[in-house]
Amino acid sequence: MYQEAPALRKRPNSQHPILIRPPVPDDGIAVHNLIRQSAFLDDNSLYCYLLVCTHFKSTSVVAMLGNDLAGVITAYIPPEQPDTLFVWQVAVDTAVQGRGLASRMLNDLLDRNSTRDIQYIETTVTADNSASRAMFMSLARRFNAGVSESVMFDREKHFLNLHDAEHMLRIGPLIPGPLSTGPLNTESLKNT
Repeated sequence: MYQEAPALRKRPNSQHPILIRPPVPDDGIAVHNLIRQSAFLDDNSLYCYLLVCTHFKSTSVVAMLGNDLAGVITAYIPPEQPDTLFVWQVAVDTAVQGRGLASRMLNDLLDRNSTRDIQYIETTVTADNSASRAMFMSLARRFNAGVSESVMFDREKHFLNLHDAEHMLRIGPLIPGPLSTGPLNTESLKNT
């Protein structure tokens, strides 16, 4: 019998340094729970996140504070666009929001060998998701890259008025080379 993930996990312990790494299958429940908490992200099945942590581990990232999940980016390279990274979901625990963790995770992801041929970043955002928009606009500025925006999935046509329209942001071309923003200041995460 299938059972959803247990009650939401405990708050991250901000006394530990942040470790950013690819996800592993054992992260699936925590990823699912963190995304369930987000006001802007659609909750998918636990099975979906187990697949992300298995099949898409080279293009996804988790941020750990000790043994607790503090953030996640789920992403993949579309089969017909090998030069593009599609960032599907970005979630950061409320205990560590506003401290650049999402950008740091994205930088880590773009520094990997698995994404070395990426020239474009694509993502979809709703019109009211200002945090995601700000993060991706900041990324475009760092790369001095153009940004185009179009409706990918329309509210009426695709979502039958049950979900806001999803706007595609396409950023690029990206300037080749690793990003380096330096180590995340974990001092600001203590005593949160």
